[in-house]
Amino acid sequence: MRSKPLGPVLLSLVGLLGLLGLLVLGCSKRSAEDVPVLGQLPEFSLVDQNEQAFVRESMEGNLWVSAFVFTHCRSTCPRITAHMKGLQSRLADVPSAHFVSVSVDPRNDTPEVIKAYMTKNELDESNWRFVTGEEEAIRHVVVDGFRVGLGDEDSKAAGAEEIMHSNSFVLVDHKAQVRGYYRANNDGIEDLERDLRALAAVVPPQH
Repeated sequence: MRSKPLGPVLLSLVGLLGLLGLLVLGCSKRSAEDVPVLGQLPEFSLVDQNEQAFVRESMEGNLWVSAFVFTHCRSTCPRITAHMKGLQSRLADVPSAHFVSVSVDPRNDTPEVIKAYMTKNELDESNWRFVTGEEEAIRHVVVDGFRVGLGDEDSKAAGAEEIMHSNSFVLVDHKAQVRGYYRANNDGIEDLERDLRALAAVVPPQH
């Protein structure tokens, strides 16, 4: 019994592998048009670790990775901040990439407390703002603007160990528009970096 020639079979396999490679490459790369606009941040007024005003216009012109934490959080916040620190290092080649941590415990997180926290944890402030403000202002921007969940000290007093808050990162573009939500895990971080780089390709740094 004669065996069939392997040439056509091998060519078919090579072609199939090439097609799969193109599909994987197409899924891993995105253009700015592929990143949807999910909302617009409202006007807000907060202050950062240096007691400098942080308003919606502060975000315009750059891309922002946003997170929601508080300084004395012992559960998820350290992991979120570690991811943010890693992203800051990985995106050092993207001038328009900026970072903002929003305190969900403004009763305790004063600018002085936040400044000490950033110093203690060796967080690079060159393009990282850690903001706080009046409770209503924080709730307004977090819930109505970023559209993520937020508990408060009263819910903590009712039995929760810590203030309930979102563990997701939010990507905001140069027009202060929300462009994506990402889990604080390796897959989420990779998706966030991919989308930010896609936006950065069409957004020149402003300052």
